[in-house]
Order: sequence, then structure tokens, then C-alpha cells
Amino acid sequence: MRVVRSLLLALGRLFFVLYTDVAMPTIGDSARTATLVLSSMLALSGCRTAYNYFEKGDRAYAGGKFADAALNYRKAAQKDPSFGEAYYKAGLAELKLNKAAEALSDLQNAVQLMPASNAAKTDLTNLMLGAYIGDPKRPKFLYDLLVRYSGEWLKQNPDSLQGLRIRGYLAMLEQRPEEAVALLQRAHQANPKDQKIADGLMDALFRSKQSDQAEKVGLEFVEANPGAADIYDALFRIYMVAGRKQDAENILTRKVGANAKEYSYLLQLAAFYAGQQRTLERDQAVQTYLSRGAKNPKAHGAAGDFYVEIGDLEKGLSQYRAGAAGDKNDFLFYQDRIARTLLMENKRKEALQVLNATLGRYSDDEEARALRAALLVSAPGAGKPGQGIQELRALLDKNPDDLFLKFLLARALAESNDLGEARTRLLEIVKRQPQLLEAQLLLADIAFRQHDMTGTLQRAEAALEVDPGNLRARMLRGSALLQQGNLDLADSVLEGLARQVPESIDVQLQLAYVSLHRRKYAEAEAAFDKILQEHPNDVRPVKGLVDVDLAQHQPEKAYSRLETELTRSHGSPAIRHLMSVTALRNGKYNLAIENLRELARQTPNSIEPLIEMAQVFQLKGDLHNAILTLEKASVLQPKDPRPGAVLPFLLESENRALEAKQVARRALAAQPKDPMAMNNLAYLLAETGDSLDEAMKLAKDAVKQAPNNPSFLDTLGVVYLKRDQNDDALDIFSRLIRRYPDDPACAYHTAIAWYQKGDRDRARNLLSHALDLRPTKEIQAAANDLLNRIN
Repeated sequence: MRVVRSLLLALGRLFFVLYTDVAMPTIGDSARTATLVLSSMLALSGCRTAYNYFEKGDRAYAGGKFADAALNYRKAAQKDPSFGEAYYKAGLAELKLNKAAEALSDLQNAVQLMPASNAAKTDLTNLMLGAYIGDPKRPKFLYDLLVRYSGEWLKQNPDSLQGLRIRGYLAMLEQRPEEAVALLQRAHQANPKDQKIADGLMDALFRSKQSDQAEKVGLEFVEANPGAADIYDALFRIYMVAGRKQDAENILTRKVGANAKEYSYLLQLAAFYAGQQRTLERDQAVQTYLSRGAKNPKAHGAAGDFYVEIGDLEKGLSQYRAGAAGDKNDFLFYQDRIARTLLMENKRKEALQVLNATLGRYSDDEEARALRAALLVSAPGAGKPGQGIQELRALLDKNPDDLFLKFLLARALAESNDLGEARTRLLEIVKRQPQLLEAQLLLADIAFRQHDMTGTLQRAEAALEVDPGNLRARMLRGSALLQQGNLDLADSVLEGLARQVPESIDVQLQLAYVSLHRRKYAEAEAAFDKILQEHPNDVRPVKGLVDVDLAQHQPEKAYSRLETELTRSHGSPAIRHLMSVTALRNGKYNLAIENLRELARQTPNSIEPLIEMAQVFQLKGDLHNAILTLEKASVLQPKDPRPGAVLPFLLESENRALEAKQVARRALAAQPKDPMAMNNLAYLLAETGDSLDEAMKLAKDAVKQAPNNPSFLDTLGVVYLKRDQNDDALDIFSRLIRRYPDDPACAYHTAIAWYQKGDRDRARNLLSHALDLRPTKEIQAAANDLLNRIN
């Protein structure tokens, strides 16, 4: 039976919502069908092989080896394409593996071959209903299939559980809650012990603003069926929405008491206590869980995961170490968990020791290898930040729902200064797990680095909701308030921190900056000078003193101060770099270049000074020396992608398009999976107008890896423009211009799209807007040229 492509896409986005664990059928209509099918098969020559595979599948399924089971069921179906039960059981095994698209295909085949099998039809429609609910576009063909199947059931039996359930959920989705309530009440009356129906009815009643009735249905159900975990959860949600926290706690406690063998529910209760900042009760619930699960070798792992998810990394680490000490068979599992937590805590040296020990015993452990590669990201001098990121990407591709790996990749991206994609990854994490403290803190850090003080405050406050006393979150909050000019509140927050951690240099520095922002220059200078006397090797108070000088328009005093510090520190690279930055702030390009050149001599294995020097040459308008400097950097660290990311565009600006493409191709050959290298070559190919098919493939591959990176989206839009696919281009640029209304390149490219579509007025307005935004000389010239043509 042909699988509709759009359904597969929908299922790829979201695995079914309503589907629960499926037990293998025993006695029933599907088993009788199987008996008839198998009897016919055995009568046929050559079908014994199919049955052998089928039996192997049954044994594998019974042993929990669902991948092997699915493989053998499929082989049985290949040997005998009319073997409906093989397709059906293959679908069940694939559901266990969360392979929704494959399960759909096999279940469709099963229903076609066994039209009398209600079991196969039920599992198929459960899958379809979950896909329909999960797809906000509500595909019509799915709706039609669900209406058809539910109609068939209701025709056979007006009180059909499955028929009423489907119609009830469809009514809810179509904003007809009263009709949904009526349908699901009928189903509930006919099937009072069915947990799914009771859950659906409670949902419908809640949506129709009948919370009391929803609660009544739930309480009556758990009274009669004390093991109904989903109904306890539905009641818990009702109570939390209503702010009835005591009732919410009581229902979870009741769930735990009624399901003594399901001790994992204790972690749900612990999560509730964590959300209420009730640390003592939280830890007691975890300890009870551990005592009940003493024979489970993974109990410490689950407890550790719980603590890590709520941001208590030290307790998580303690649980993982206890698990590693208690069960040698799970050494690898716990070692990887320990390494993950150490990495999250930024304890890189300890994490590396753990990973090396793991790989010493299990050299083929992919996770340990990838996590160790992630450590390379923090050492750009080694020229391998891209390698660590790519290995993390590969591991995440295999484990797309692993929030920790997403966090680790986000942090690696942030360390490599790819703040846009890092932020996107982190937002995905906190949407699913808002209690993950480290993710909230890193989002606040990124917002601060992007000069988004509103975002910094928002994320710092989210972190403080998880951990009200968190020093890093309070520090970020105080720093953001300072940058916003809210000096009184910033002063209050920072003074509070100073009382709590009087030895903190960070707090003292920020308080000194409060004085500087209040133009109390003598007070600020005295504060920075005091910090410098106490911490003579810290460059930050020197920077503060320089900022005081520049605020009073005394650049020469700043240079003199820096020369003194260079002498005192015996030519400290950090002071030398501050000298170059200070010169650049005052437009003294030659002085900046002179200091960067000396810094490059002092740190011969680092390309950082060369990259910054190339940027200064570029600002100065000296593209020739900018190119020479980047070429030197690329020779020094051939695996570092940064010189190759900029060099092609400088060569193109020098009208050296052929060399530009050659450099971009070499960069891609060195890092064939690097999306930035793909993007750069795609843009050059599009700009020169040759190999547009290759440009399209590269641009799409880059966007696939980083779907929210504005630079990659812009390149794909430019390729569409070159191919005269203006609607596709506008789809991209319209989204970009909403997100970045003050970006001149975005406005210019959007103008081209409208111009090529024939809408000159829109194009003219966007070009004028682009020119108002102080674009680069290239965009300014191109925008003026197009504007002249329009006029």
C-alpha cells in the first residue's frame, strides 16, 4: 500500500502523541487471522522460510530485541508479500523503536491484507491520530482517513470505543468541545475501564470549562482503578493549572502509594518538590526511590539524571559515581554520565581524565570519543575547534532527543563565537526543560555578549527561579541592569552580592563600573586601582582604568598607563592586546597593527592576533595586507576554519574571484561537513553566477545543519535570486527582514526579489531603507545602481 509522502514528513516531525506501549496480541481476532494465514502458507511450497523468519521475529520481540524482530518480520514479508501478520508485527516492533514512518507503512499493508483485523486497524489509526494531532497543518488526507475508519467502526457498533475516541478528538481539534464531551462520554459509559477514553474525556471537559466534572471523572476512575498512572497525571495537571498545589502534591503521593512496584513515580514527586523549592522533601523522595530500586543497577543513573535535569550537578555527579562503584557491568554507562556532568560543570581537565580512562577500556565508545572531541573546542590554539563541533553534531544526529548533547553543542558553538546557532539550540532545550539551570545561564551569557540586556535579564531571572541564590545569575542580572543604565537597581543587586561574596573580583569590578557610569571618575579610578593592587596579574582592572581615562577624553593618559603596565608585566600579552584594542577604539589603526604584530611574535602558535590584524587592515581599507595576513594564519593553523571563512570574500573584493573560489573549495575539502565552509563556497558560486546547481546543494546542506543561521539563510536566498526563483527567495528574506529589520544586506536582497517580481514600489522603498542603514560600500553602490534603474 502506497505511503503518502506528506504523512511521512509529518511523522518525521512528531512521533505519535496518543500511542502507548503495545502488547503483542495473543488470543483474539488478529491471532485467528494469523492462524488461517499461516495454515495457508504452510500448504504452499517455499513458504517455510517466511515462517522461519516470522518465528525468529517472535523470539526477538519476546526478548526485547525490537530491531532484530523488525528485521526478521520484514524478511518474512519479503518472502511472502501476502503475509499480513508479518507486516503487522513488524509495525509493532517499529513502534517500539520510535520508527513511526516505517510502522505506518507496515501497518497500512497489514490492514490491507487483513481487513478483518481490528487490532491492526486500531494500531494504525492510533498512529494516524497521533500524527494528525501533532501536525499543526492538520493534513486533510489524514483527516479523511480518520473519518473513514471511525465511520466503519461506528457503523459496525454505534458504541465503538475506537470510533467514538477518534470522533471525540477530532471534535476537540475543531474547537467543538461540547460535541467532544458528548462523544467521549458515550465511549466512557460503554468502556468505563478504558484509561485512554477517561483521559480524553477529562481533557474535553477541561477544554469546555468543566474542570469540576473533569476532576470528578478522574477521581472516580482512580478510585476504581488505582493503578491508572495517566489519570493521576491528568488530575495533577488540572490542579497545577488551578494553582491547587496541595491537591497536586496529594494526587502524586496517592499515585506513588497506589503503585508501590512502580517506584520511578517517586522521581515525579521529587520533581514537584524541586519546582516548589522544597529541597528536603525532594531529596527524601529520591532516597526512597533508591531504597526501593536497590536491585536496579540503573537506579543511581536515573537519580543522577533527575538531579542534572533540575540543575543540581554536584548531586547528579554523586549519584553517577555511586552507580559506577556499585555495578561494574555498567561502568561504561556511568563513566559517560560522569564525563557529561563534568563537562557541563566546565571541569574539563577532570572530564578528560574520565574520558581517557573510558577509552582505555572501550576504545570504540562513540560517545566518549565525541565528548573528548568536544574538549578541543576550548583550545582554538590547537586548530581543532571545528573538529570537536563536527563530532558533536555527528553524535547528536544519532541521538536527536538528547538534551545534554544539544547543550554541549550549544556551549561549543558559543565558545567558537557562533552565538546565533548556540542560542537557537539552547532555546530548544529550555522549551522542553526550563529547569535546566546551565542552559538558562548560558542563554543569559550569550544575550550579554550580543548586547541584548533585556534578554540577559529575562534569562538571568529564569535561572534565579530555578536557583534563587545562584551567584552567576545574580551577577549577570546586575551587569545587565548596569548596561541598561538602571544604576540604582544595579548598585543594589551588586552591593548585595558584595556582602555575600566580598572576595569576588567580578563584583568589585562591576561596582567600580557603577561609579564610572555615574561619572564619579575619581571614585571609579580609586576602586579599579585598589583591585589592581590586590590582583596585579589581572588585566580587567587595567581595562577599567583605561575606560576611566577614555571617558574623560584622555587617550594619551590611557596609552601612557598601558606602556607602564607593559613594562611592569614584562610585556604581558593580555596588556599588549588591550593596547591594540584601545588604539582601535581611537581610530589609531597603525598603533593597533603594531601591537598586534608584536603580540603575534609573542604567541607564535596562535592565529588570534593575525585574525584581528587582518580585521584592522580591512577597516583601514588595506585589503592587500589583510589578505596576506589571513594567508599566513591559514598556513600556521591549516585546520582552523576562520581564515578560510573570510579570505575568499576579501579576494572577491579585490576582483580575484577565481582565487576566492579556489580558497573556498580548499576550506570545504579540509572540513567537508562544516556548514560555514559550505555556505561560503555557495555564496561565491552564486555571486559569480556559475555552478548554480552546486551552489543550491551547498546552501541547502548548510541550512539543514543550522536552520536558523541568518547568514546561511541569506546565502540560500541569494541562490534563489540568481535562479530567478523569486517566491522562494522572498519566503526566506521576508522572514529574515522581520527578525533583522536594521540589516542593510537583508533589505537590499529583499528589494532585488521584489524588483525581479515586478513590484518596483516595494523594491524602491526597501532600497532606500537599506541605504539609510549605512551599508558596506559594495551594497551601497549596488543599491544605488538598482535604484537609478528603477527611477
